Amino acid sequence: MMFIFWGVTPLVSSVFAPSIVAVEKQATATTTASLMPLKDQSPSLDTNFMMTAYGIIWLGQALPEYVTRDGALEPFEMENVEATKLVNSTWTARTRLYGTSLDCEEAEITKHPDGNSYSNKKACKTVPGILNMYPESEYGGMYIGYNYDQRAGPSLSGCGCSSPTNSHLFLALWGKSWEYKDTNTTAFFCEPQYWVQDVNATVTLSNMNVSNVVPLGPRVSLSDRQFNRSAFEYNIGSGEQPVSHRADISETTSFIDQEANLAGLGYNSTTTNMLGFALGLRRLSLAQYAEPRTLVSSFEDAHKLLHALAIKDLLTKDTSEHDSRAGVIGGKSNAIVVIRPIAIVVESLLGFVALLTIALYVQFSRRKSQLSKDPASLTDLLTMMPQDLSGCNIQDCHMQTSKDSRARLSGGKIRLPPMEGSACQLPIVNGKSTETSSGKAAGIATSYPNQQGDPQHVRPFEMSLIVAFAFLVVLGTSLMGLVVLKVAADKHRGLPMPSHSTVVNQLVLNYVPIIFATFLEPFWLLLNRLLCVLQPFQELLGADTKSSRSLDLRYTSLPPQLIFWRAFRARHYVLTSVCAIGLSANLLAVSLNGLFNTSLVSLVQPMTLSPKHKPVFQYTPQRTTPQEVSSDYQYIAKTNISDGVELPPWTVPTRYFVPFTRNPKSDHGGVQAYRATTQGFGIEANCEQATYNDTAFVTGQQKFWYTEERTPIGRSVTCGGFPAPAGGQNNSHSALEDFHQLYPLSLYHPLYGSNDESSPDVGANTTEDETLTCMSISVAGFLRGNLSVSHDSTETEKFLSYPEILKINVLSSVWMTCRPKLISGPYLVTVDKDGYVKSYEAVGPNEEDLSSFFVDGTTPLSLLAAATSILSEGRDTIPYWHNDTFVDTWFAYFVKHLSNSTIFVDPAAPVPPFDSVKPYVEDIYSRLFAIVLSLNQDWLSPADEGSTISGKMIISTQRVLVSSYMFVITVTLLALNMLVAVAYWSTRPKRMLPRMPYTIASIMDLFKGSGLVSDVENSVKWEKDWRFGYGRFVGVDGKPYTGIERRPFVIPFSS
Repeated sequence: MMFIFWGVTPLVSSVFAPSIVAVEKQATATTTASLMPLKDQSPSLDTNFMMTAYGIIWLGQALPEYVTRDGALEPFEMENVEATKLVNSTWTARTRLYGTSLDCEEAEITKHPDGNSYSNKKACKTVPGILNMYPESEYGGMYIGYNYDQRAGPSLSGCGCSSPTNSHLFLALWGKSWEYKDTNTTAFFCEPQYWVQDVNATVTLSNMNVSNVVPLGPRVSLSDRQFNRSAFEYNIGSGEQPVSHRADISETTSFIDQEANLAGLGYNSTTTNMLGFALGLRRLSLAQYAEPRTLVSSFEDAHKLLHALAIKDLLTKDTSEHDSRAGVIGGKSNAIVVIRPIAIVVESLLGFVALLTIALYVQFSRRKSQLSKDPASLTDLLTMMPQDLSGCNIQDCHMQTSKDSRARLSGGKIRLPPMEGSACQLPIVNGKSTETSSGKAAGIATSYPNQQGDPQHVRPFEMSLIVAFAFLVVLGTSLMGLVVLKVAADKHRGLPMPSHSTVVNQLVLNYVPIIFATFLEPFWLLLNRLLCVLQPFQELLGADTKSSRSLDLRYTSLPPQLIFWRAFRARHYVLTSVCAIGLSANLLAVSLNGLFNTSLVSLVQPMTLSPKHKPVFQYTPQRTTPQEVSSDYQYIAKTNISDGVELPPWTVPTRYFVPFTRNPKSDHGGVQAYRATTQGFGIEANCEQATYNDTAFVTGQQKFWYTEERTPIGRSVTCGGFPAPAGGQNNSHSALEDFHQLYPLSLYHPLYGSNDESSPDVGANTTEDETLTCMSISVAGFLRGNLSVSHDSTETEKFLSYPEILKINVLSSVWMTCRPKLISGPYLVTVDKDGYVKSYEAVGPNEEDLSSFFVDGTTPLSLLAAATSILSEGRDTIPYWHNDTFVDTWFAYFVKHLSNSTIFVDPAAPVPPFDSVKPYVEDIYSRLFAIVLSLNQDWLSPADEGSTISGKMIISTQRVLVSSYMFVITVTLLALNMLVAVAYWSTRPKRMLPRMPYTIASIMDLFKGSGLVSDVENSVKWEKDWRFGYGRFVGVDGKPYTGIERRPFVIPFSS
């Protein structure tokens, strides 16, 4: 039993541990898309894939589905989708990978007075001097494609390599700025090769990102009938499509502005799309690109990524291939694993217990039983005690103590002779002599001295108050310990792991708690057994009990816990409770087994952080011209709004937070995030509806807009400006066929300070404050116009020349004037290790006086003016009339995608109500303002050297958690244990017996002199109303005795 209680039972719970295991299921895979026909590829391949490449390279945008940096897969899916309900599920199947590589040849450089010429073995020789370049940084590079790049200028076709055999070449150059006329320049002619390959690919189901690719066959070249390489190379070389078509600005932007990002790498020269992508992918020092292999591999990496993204855009779901093949659905599943070292111990113990069980069975199977009934009650034992025993009349066998019993019966044996009829008797015989003719057994005393005084009464030590106190202390300490652990676990998000060893953790978290329960069970079993033995005598103590409640109780015929129902029927409720609490020890073992769980949790610990900047603006540009403005803020907003890419570090849609960094001395491994209080800056756009319905401003007259505003000091100023930049409002980006329909136009532009309508430039007749007041205000409008246009539009081979707008016949519009207000307040910000904001909350009100955040002549007004002017400038900001739902400006693009609707730019829809469009305009304003601040951190003052702030770090670690459900069950059971223990020792049986009735001899002695023996011997039937008791009585031999007799012959015992 002890091996089972304290070995097998607790260890079995430690054998099994929760874990995450890899699971694979067979499934059927089918292709869902394939490369579209060749004739459809050129019109479908716009420049959107290059915008996606910008987001991936510079903004951390995730790769699209089924795309890697080296190629694009034909997408597939599994038919048995229900089987994919796994953690981190993956699909694995055979598919095709589209990829590219470069065939590069080092260019031969010839020195000429006008500059260098570059030639290869394919008769391509550039004109001397045309490809000279003088970058502003120490190193410079060029990517010269075959086709003309409208931004960067030179092309191979225009530099002496116009032969069709060179139509797929490009020239890569790199060198120091003063070396471009020298032969030390690194130069390569490269020709892309395109191929497709059978592979076994694995994609992650949650986002369809490719996690593994295993080649299954050789690379097979893609022919010109399968892939329009000319259209692709035209796009990446010239920055535009071979054939123009209408689309949103994100798909028609010809030149991706990367100059601000490249400046961070030390490269400050004008660049092409491909050169910017090549430098952005590797991000090496500029000197490293002079190494030939590095230069070639950099361009190859860029070429691979762009080709993969282009293939992604050219895959269509209208595929004729419905091939089915075997696939695998994999993933992680929660499972129960076996801890092998503990399992070996359990198996050994089970084997040992099995051997003991077999030995016990063999031993008992060889013993013969002479019992006619189960001696489970006092009555059953009484029927086995005849009045006249050979050698010892039971009336003479009275022993005061267990010691006396052992002395009197020493050397003798109690034998159960063969059954005769239904009788089964226990005569006492001497093992060394035979019966005499008188029936007396020799060597056995036939008489005993009379009882001298009262015997010493006993009670089991287990029922003593010392044991009770110790037991209650153990239960109480365990209960309080669990409460302390639960409180600590809830307060500190778990408890530390006991060890890094799985075996040790299992023993501490499972074995030790369960072994406590398995100690309780045998102890309650002992207490239960003692009460089962003594309960009949406790009932006899009053000398007024029926035999059914005393002599006939069968409490020892079953395991103690299983006499629950018998005790309940006999109304022995304390014994019933002890039985129940003994059984509950098994439930306690289960609850303790599930009490402690391990999980990965986030802990918050204090640490010291260092601010990167003060929340003080030391500089704002007084005037920002389009040439000085990067388009990064537009691209960042685009990827955030339409692609779901995170905003830059320290930025959320409404705020920019002053950055802080971790202090390496107080850093900690496994840190997930940092948290501290820092200052946040944002704006309230405060857009109000305005009225402006003059149609003349969209003609050559460009009529001015006027509005009366007030400076911060209350001075009145007249602000004016063109509601739209000059040029775009006079042109259409659609072929206007129906001159009677309405055409939409979306406008956004800041105002200027002026008192002279003919001279709208800043500073004409205004003070600086008046100018900044006007520059901080912007106007936005949504128009529908019936237009008069010219009829001389022409269509060329490549471009469509759209008609010119002559005038607006009818105009309906909604206008708004936005007067932004700078707001700032303290925020508790949580960021990851890269500074991306995970959460934030205001910890104080917004500041009323912002002057403390500006020094060196900067003011809130100058900051607002600078930011507002930047938002209206950059590239692609000129609006055009159109008769479709495509938009030509980023402002209209953001409104379209934030609203997830085309209703605001749809020519078939009326002018949107002010209240419906206002939230989107204000969202754009505040979002772009936060982005502008994130891109211009140098506007803030640097933090003082050595300055620190108090913060916290969030660490991911494995912790021990206390299950709330199991805690309630465990505490309840322990409390019940304590209550039952108190009841047990409060109602424990009195000291009444001279010895514990553990043996037949001790029980026989309690019937000495009792008339019950002769009644049983003479088969006298007991009446139902007879009452029995334990006490003093005069025996049938006339002598006084203490034992069991029926009333009225017994005097109740008094302890």
